[in-house]
Amino acid sequence: MKSYYNQCSIAVIIVTIINGCTPDSVPLKGKYIDNPIELTSTKTSDSLWLKIRQIFTEKGLVIKKVDAEKGLIVTTKTSFNSAYTHEDKDGKLVEPQAWVVLQKDFTKRKEWNPKTIYSEWKIQINETEGGVTIIKIDPLVICTYYPNMFTSMEVRGQSTGKLENLIDSTLLSNSKK
Repeated sequence: MKSYYNQCSIAVIIVTIINGCTPDSVPLKGKYIDNPIELTSTKTSDSLWLKIRQIFTEKGLVIKKVDAEKGLIVTTKTSFNSAYTHEDKDGKLVEPQAWVVLQKDFTKRKEWNPKTIYSEWKIQINETEGGVTIIKIDPLVICTYYPNMFTSMEVRGQSTGKLENLIDSTLLSNSKK
């Protein structure tokens, strides 16, 4: 019987900890890149590949995978702990140059600070028969919080569009969205 009460006590403690760590989230107000975006250009896929690889190198994004047959470039999971931001009360970025935006999460009015933020960028480049090259950019942003020693929680962040705009302005001066 003691064992049953001990198990019930442990279950109550675990449920209390989990429920006590369920955050109140402030949803993002701004418009961010939620789905892959597509850009088009009249430049060749080869020249775009070279430019994108150059941008990745300059910005510290390491390429994990290149599949020329599929026209795919994927970066490694890159830490964005120093390059993220939140929104202010009006939905504007606190740090306008950040590449990643996260919603604010609170428990009992205490704001959680993210412990790890990583992003992986997938870029697919395909040349069409009409001489138009399509560039699809698909970011994945994951943030992990550890509010206590028992709980971790992952949330999805959003790209602010800075990398996408950099690619657009650097590579595609003749592009269309």
